[in-house]
Amino acid sequence: MIELQGVRLDHPRNGEPLLRSLDLSVGAGQVVVVHAGAGAGATRLMAVLAGEALADEGQVSVLGRDLARLRRSAQRVLRRSLGVVPQDLCLLLDRSALLNVTMPLEIDGVPRQAALVRAAELLGALGVAAEADEPMAHQPHSVRQRVAVARALVRRPQVLLCDQPTSLQDEAGAELVCAAIAGAAAAGASCLVLARDPMLLTQAVRRGWAVRVLQGGVLQDEGTVPVPGPVEHDLDVSLDLLVSMVSAPTPQISEPEPDSDGVPNVVPFPNAAARSGRAALSDRPAPIAEAG
Repeated sequence: MIELQGVRLDHPRNGEPLLRSLDLSVGAGQVVVVHAGAGAGATRLMAVLAGEALADEGQVSVLGRDLARLRRSAQRVLRRSLGVVPQDLCLLLDRSALLNVTMPLEIDGVPRQAALVRAAELLGALGVAAEADEPMAHQPHSVRQRVAVARALVRRPQVLLCDQPTSLQDEAGAELVCAAIAGAAAAGASCLVLARDPMLLTQAVRRGWAVRVLQGGVLQDEGTVPVPGPVEHDLDVSLDLLVSMVSAPTPQISEPEPDSDGVPNVVPFPNAAARSGRAALSDRPAPIAEAG
């Protein structure tokens, strides 16, 4: 299980503490979702729980072990009981999905055939069986993220730590990821999930997971996260929004989305330029008709 008592995490640039006096408990078979905005310190907390950083104050215990008191050798042993889905995924892009998922089992000395069977089961459950033999460099980011979830689960961990595990998914993908997390909890794992994705928060409410809100360095014991409902579209508002989008002074190019094919999105050409083009055409002299 996971236990945090009076944990403080200082800001790396000497600002206000990211977290202060944080208490949190995640028991075996429980899923706790922490709803935190960008820069709130949740990713830093995940690093502390994974043993990659130390809290500036307070006690952090995982599976009954105080992480601040563990030697490096003991930390390595403990990490074999953890499954981690980092925000940056940390996959080997020149390896296939199957090899990425089997790697933790190979480190543990599990026979190759058994490791391949277990990895294939997880990839199938997460809807990426067809991509199992393809190098990760050729896969969209949504597939990569689900492969990272499979890798975190392949050891059947006692503790599962997930940092924004559905941020690159559509609704169907988010459903598969949350089902996999629920399966780990049903097997007895303590699951802590960091989330900003409305689809994941909706899944959490539907599945009865505990949701906590991290805001201003304080973790609220019982945060209330509204479940998004159907969106009503107002035609006038939509038209106003469209006009404001295309009336920018100059075209702007944005960075490619993670799942795109690398072609940047271009803001439509401004109305002002279009009007000036039409005006230039109207100023031209009319063609002289040939005599019949």
